[in-house]
Amino acid sequence: MNDSLLKPWILRRAGRVSALVLGALAASAGCATSQGPSAEAPSAGAAPGADPGAAASAGPAQTNLLKASDFNDNKSLPWTTSFTAPGAGSAEVKNGAYCVTVTNKGSNNWDAQFRHREMVIQKGHSYTIQYKAWASAPTKARPKVGMSGPPYDEYWYETVELGTEPKTFSGKFSMAKADDATAELAFHIGGAMASAKEPFEVCIDDIRLDDPEFRAAAPAGDAAAAAPKVAVNQVGYLPGAIKIASVSNAATAPLAWELLDGSGKPVARGQTKVFGKDGASGDHVHLVDFTAHKAPGQGYVLKVGEEKSYPFDIGADIYQKLKYDALAYFYHNRSGIEIKMPYAGKPELARPAGHLQDKSTRCLKGSGCDYALDASRGWYDAGDHGKYVVNGGISVWTLLNWHERTKHLGSSSADFGDGKLSIPEGKNNVPDILDEARWEIEFLLGMQVPEGKPLAGMVHHKMHDDAWTGLGLAPHEDKMTRSLHKPSTAATLNVAAVGAQCARVWKTVDAAFSARCLKAAERAWAAAKQNPALYAPPGGDKGGGPYDDTDVKDDFYWAAAELFVTTGKPEYKQYLQASPLNARFPTEVDGVASSMNWKVTDALGQISMAIVPGHVDAAWQQQLRGRIAKAADQYLAVAEKEGYRTLVQRTPAGKYEWGSNSFVLNNMLVVALAHDFTKQPKYLDGVVLGMDYLLGRNALGQSYVTGYGDKPLENPHHRFWAHQANGKYPKAPPGAVSGGPNSSLQDPHVQSAGLKGCVAQRCFVDHIEAWSVNEITINWNAPFAWVTAFLDEKAGK
Repeated sequence: MNDSLLKPWILRRAGRVSALVLGALAASAGCATSQGPSAEAPSAGAAPGADPGAAASAGPAQTNLLKASDFNDNKSLPWTTSFTAPGAGSAEVKNGAYCVTVTNKGSNNWDAQFRHREMVIQKGHSYTIQYKAWASAPTKARPKVGMSGPPYDEYWYETVELGTEPKTFSGKFSMAKADDATAELAFHIGGAMASAKEPFEVCIDDIRLDDPEFRAAAPAGDAAAAAPKVAVNQVGYLPGAIKIASVSNAATAPLAWELLDGSGKPVARGQTKVFGKDGASGDHVHLVDFTAHKAPGQGYVLKVGEEKSYPFDIGADIYQKLKYDALAYFYHNRSGIEIKMPYAGKPELARPAGHLQDKSTRCLKGSGCDYALDASRGWYDAGDHGKYVVNGGISVWTLLNWHERTKHLGSSSADFGDGKLSIPEGKNNVPDILDEARWEIEFLLGMQVPEGKPLAGMVHHKMHDDAWTGLGLAPHEDKMTRSLHKPSTAATLNVAAVGAQCARVWKTVDAAFSARCLKAAERAWAAAKQNPALYAPPGGDKGGGPYDDTDVKDDFYWAAAELFVTTGKPEYKQYLQASPLNARFPTEVDGVASSMNWKVTDALGQISMAIVPGHVDAAWQQQLRGRIAKAADQYLAVAEKEGYRTLVQRTPAGKYEWGSNSFVLNNMLVVALAHDFTKQPKYLDGVVLGMDYLLGRNALGQSYVTGYGDKPLENPHHRFWAHQANGKYPKAPPGAVSGGPNSSLQDPHVQSAGLKGCVAQRCFVDHIEAWSVNEITINWNAPFAWVTAFLDEKAGK
């Protein structure tokens, strides 16, 4: 799970919101700590603050380092808030000023703060600062210029008294230390320093940080506005599949379109179909259907009037590399192993092994256990370094399900065989996709409570750092203590399900590992039945998200299904047939049209029963397949009502939820299975439409995948792939998929981006700090790899 540098407040994973209360962590708040200067004494090299009332010359506009100074455009980026629990509050632009409301000032000055980053403070340069500030009630503020990460050296600071009327403050300093390419200007307004009673408001305006030697670059312009109004899949289209483009155009009558080949020659023509107002984007949309053009080629462009699309290809090979890049995500995010060349792809993506200390991970103080477990291996869950059983479970299931699906229904097993992925286990006579999945399974098995201990057979819910870490941190650089958290019924049933799936998959590959998986699965099943209501606490912990779930009937069903498919034992069949969940295939997850996520898992069991022959009788299996096809029809009906033909539905309030792209992906997986079961072309079309949306046929013209498209994802939220936050770290490798638009805008970056009230598809920015819209996770990249591999397989037919 992720957090941003200072993730407060909320964690939601694939549509599930939970409060996440952070502990007071100075490192993630970018504040002075015991390692850095105090409020009373400047650090070595810090110049004392100038007289707060003294005037300073503003200087020419181009010498101002700040990217937002007067807030007259109703935006405040890159100014954002940071609250460290118990600190809490919010910010907005009011009457052309940036105003922060503090509802809990916390214990430390930095527990409530706002800040500006994305600037360089250079050695030997002299700086002046000037700003207007006021508050709703008299209080103090402590502005400072300094490092945004440890050891938090400060180059200038002052403590000022704020009144209820705007007052101009100023200061100056010279930089005596080495260049700081990631400096920040922050205002600490919390803790004992704040004399106002909560809630109170602090506002700033007309703020400048000037360096006479600095020259601002010319504005880059609005990338979103520059996206073509003719939206296409920026990677391309399969020759024999549906080919749809969406056009934003106010015309109420059809428009002429032309398809131009790589030389600019028209090769197809037609008229658009007027869709009309699209609620998810706010656009008036036309549709272009150029399915009839099947000729492979590169550099096609679709032209509607004077508007042209990004160039794209038509070819059977457009997903061949992408499916491997999507799977490479898992190798890159392995814990406990060196990520090295040639497997890393690029030298800058290589790194030493991270978190070797996980081999002996002790229980969190107060969690009720007193032992250590080998919690090594596994995949880092998302942008941070936590490892969660309930998110790992569905991710492993998805990769193993692809393996079983290709074995029983598909034709591309060889594409994922030994030596096909770029991983160190190649040439060991085991399919590479199984080698990758096993890295996580070993972690899951290691989280099980040993015999002789309280709750033996149950599984610890998660393990992660004891406090939040910041962006720009490789796994091997993370020295935070890590701990096991309490066992939960949900985690235990995840291991029961995945362990059973592992047992049947590895039976002919590694009999000993198969037996180990089955033993763990059956121990977990028995333990969960004895402890059916041990729930992860809501609200989260310092350093990690809660993944809380108080309804585990679906997890029991999933585990029973996997155990029955593997063993055929009557007890599991009886449990399934007695469950009310056996009467339907789910099509709603937390109010969103979808069939599964980490929290809702009974669909996983039904899919396994629908695919794997043997213990499930033919009539039951056919019934399950029919239900899956019926669910797929619902998702196709969603796409028909969308101008950008996506498989994600807005909530009744017109919103997209956290991880909206994950709903697209999981719905695509269901639709793909319907095609496997029925061979009906409409289902293949549905999968294509979903991929088109993810790769650029959307309102922003945004490819939500790193390394793919003319406007690819660039800056997902990730500790190590943190080049945007700190240039010494690499950019993300190709093949990572973003969670995508999220109407709730939970993180400070998107809250400062002027997106308040955004229409669903437009609630997105591609920025590393925008964790509520730009998170990446193992349980999103797993279905992305699944559906990409599906389309590549179908391309050959």
